[in-house]
Amino acid sequence: MILVSSLVLLTMACKKNTSPNTGTGKASNVYVLGTIDDNVVCWKNGVARNIYSRAMIINDLGSPSIFVSGNDVYIPGIKPNNNPTIRGSVPLYWKNEIATVLPDSSGDASANSIFISNNDVYVAGTTYYRNDTSRVPYTTPSAIYPRSGNVATIWKNGVAATLPGFSFIGLVGGGQYAVRGYSDYVSSLFVSGDDVYVSGGSRNIASYARYWKNGVPTDLSSRLTYYAVNGKACFPATTSITASGNDVYVAGYQFTSTDKTLALYWKNGAPAYLSTDSISGSRAHSIFATGKDVYIAGYQNINNYSRAIYWKNGVPVTLTTGVISSIANSIFVAGNDVYVAGYQWTVGGHYIATIWKNGEVIKLTDGTSNAFANSIYIQ
Repeated sequence: MILVSSLVLLTMACKKNTSPNTGTGKASNVYVLGTIDDNVVCWKNGVARNIYSRAMIINDLGSPSIFVSGNDVYIPGIKPNNNPTIRGSVPLYWKNEIATVLPDSSGDASANSIFISNNDVYVAGTTYYRNDTSRVPYTTPSAIYPRSGNVATIWKNGVAATLPGFSFIGLVGGGQYAVRGYSDYVSSLFVSGDDVYVSGGSRNIASYARYWKNGVPTDLSSRLTYYAVNGKACFPATTSITASGNDVYVAGYQFTSTDKTLALYWKNGAPAYLSTDSISGSRAHSIFATGKDVYIAGYQNINNYSRAIYWKNGVPVTLTTGVISSIANSIFVAGNDVYVAGYQWTVGGHYIATIWKNGEVIKLTDGTSNAFANSIYIQ
């Protein structure tokens, strides 16, 4: 299910909700970002508009962010850097299909999630540093060494700032030189007032889940990262972040000893499982909080079928039954209406881009092509 592009790649923000928690008022426009075959499209109130040509394709069928402010539609992504000596990508975002390139000194970066607040444009992603750009003789573990690998990064109005992540010391040059090895990922971005929240983690030697608030990390892996008796590494991953009042919510999933995953979320750093069925598997992809209510979209395997599902305050609502398999990627609540975006399988093996409004199925495509709904935004 991976589509490859030779020109431009939109990256995952992942089964994420990067939308403001309006939670009130009546929705007038429903925006959905997704794909039809290898074309990136945006549906507005069910009408599809081709955003990018066949050469501009989503890489991982994840959920690239979409954010709507006024009449402007924002989407983060990347394009090749066209540097023949360094293969990599240039981070950027599109505003109404006009690209704005984000500054990057590494020559290889990605933009995964976007948020607009008070006319400020926030973009989160990663920057890749190569260990052969500079070297420092190894002295002590506490010395400052050049970065190597993916480092979590946030841009505000085009100004980049890296986020502190987990790293290890890697020796190069026959052990004479040292670098700080990183393997950060960014899954989601949310802004509330002056506070900027980013969810992500590390896929380094040890895998960690975390979120940053104004650049300060909070570890989410405590008690969740361990080795099972069968030797399997068990650890959590994040997919989405939001905040409501003084509470911070992060969605994600836990790898288990059975090689399956369990849907879970954290409230102010405390984990809570949405399912305890480690045999079938489940994941939480998107989270939305309004008032005291917390909505989470994802999937759970039930009777050997993948079921698009959302949980409201931990209570599951299954969106498909019977022989139809489905996945929920994104959730948005507007007033009393709950919108979920995702896709479902056809008998012939194609995928139908789908949204559910209060549980009612709304098909965006007819099943003759492979189509996916990855992010939803209600204006």
